[in-house]
Amino acid sequence: AQRMNTDVRRRIFVAIMGADDFLDAHTRVCRLKLAKGQQAEIVRVLLECCGQEGVFNRFYALLGARLCESHREVRFAINFAFWDVFKQLPETALHRSANSAKLLAQLVQRSAVSITVLEVVTWSSASKRATFFWQVFFVELLGAPPEQLRPAAAPLLEAKYAEVREGVLLFLERH
Repeated sequence: AQRMNTDVRRRIFVAIMGADDFLDAHTRVCRLKLAKGQQAEIVRVLLECCGQEGVFNRFYALLGARLCESHREVRFAINFAFWDVFKQLPETALHRSANSAKLLAQLVQRSAVSITVLEVVTWSSASKRATFFWQVFFVELLGAPPEQLRPAAAPLLEAKYAEVREGVLLFLERH
């Protein structure tokens, strides 16, 4: 309702929700011919729609991955959008949190979003709701086939992401 408060967001919403499948949704969103500055709105609408679902719908992960492949600006915007999600976790409803966690996990599995998106997370002081989010995220992520998980997790092996790797390992050990 209030989150679809601009003409651009409503147009994106109609394009996504009126589609037959994720490929049709991708085509419809591309046909909107959004300006570069408006492409971040695609991510906001995608996250909002995914969060509103009663149970997680893989459609949003497939669409998100396809949009990240075809639009560099969407790939960039999705990182910022998830950083905002991370900040709002203490106040986020559990079903929305679970859906967002599964969406992120599937986008990471598909290498649409890099696992390095986790570099902003403070693992040691996660709220109960944040802990729930990360548990759902890791259960979903680690459920991927090894051939999909290896390339997705590979950046964590780089020296510059040692702190992220240590944080993830600490969280997995504790929870």
